[in-house]
Amino acid sequence: MTAVSLLYNSVPRQGDGAAQHTIKLRECRSYILRNLIKLNMKRSILTILLAVAAFGTTQAQEKVIKPNRITAMPKITKAEWLKYYALRDEGKEPKDISKYGDLTIYEDLYSEACSWYCGGEVKSVTASSCLKPIKSFNYKGKNAHDFNHESVWATKGKGIGESLTYTFEGKCPRITTVKILNGHVKSEAAWSANSRVKKLRMYYNGKPYAILALQDSRTLQCFEVGTLGYHDPEKPDWTLKFEILEVYPGSKYDDTVIAELYFEGIDVH
Repeated sequence: MTAVSLLYNSVPRQGDGAAQHTIKLRECRSYILRNLIKLNMKRSILTILLAVAAFGTTQAQEKVIKPNRITAMPKITKAEWLKYYALRDEGKEPKDISKYGDLTIYEDLYSEACSWYCGGEVKSVTASSCLKPIKSFNYKGKNAHDFNHESVWATKGKGIGESLTYTFEGKCPRITTVKILNGHVKSEAAWSANSRVKKLRMYYNGKPYAILALQDSRTLQCFEVGTLGYHDPEKPDWTLKFEILEVYPGSKYDDTVIAELYFEGIDVH
């Protein structure tokens, strides 16, 4: 029976009593109400399904990038490296340096070797939030780009949804590689105690660009991300944002740490 027929039948006719008429009106209202509820439920379910489908499409469109180069931390401290570097400059380099491990990371951070930074420059680094300072040690976002592996950016709690944003001038040389020291890498104990990033969503000029899938290792991880930027003084500033999606939990602390996030690129030489 439809709502129209119920309404038609509810109109009083000769012989119909007032009680019977009231019952028919109640039946009509009940029928309409039930169907409205069903209709709203169907609309709600459809809205949810469309939202899920849209989210899935966005996820599918974002490429997942894994590190193409991974370099282990050196076996010596920063202080020991600086001493070694001074001796090397004087021509007094020790004969056996195998015990030092791979020194690539220290060469990157502390030597005067040529790199993208010979012409490239980050205008600013900002963090959505950071852990409060402990004594004289702070955890600001700029620590992730200070070329000191012993200082870090640390989030409040796990940091899901927290982010770092890097701003570049339009004239800046273009970027091709993102390099990440993931976790509190100054020591094995500090690295294990604090949470590390598992996945970072990378935004290019405010739009989702890729997801960086990091390994859970005390290493430098390098990601080839294509060619980004303008290298054109007529162009406006542009940005790269890195948002934490997932983490590897620390054994002692909830906060998530990135020691360094810096770049390689082109247009320099």
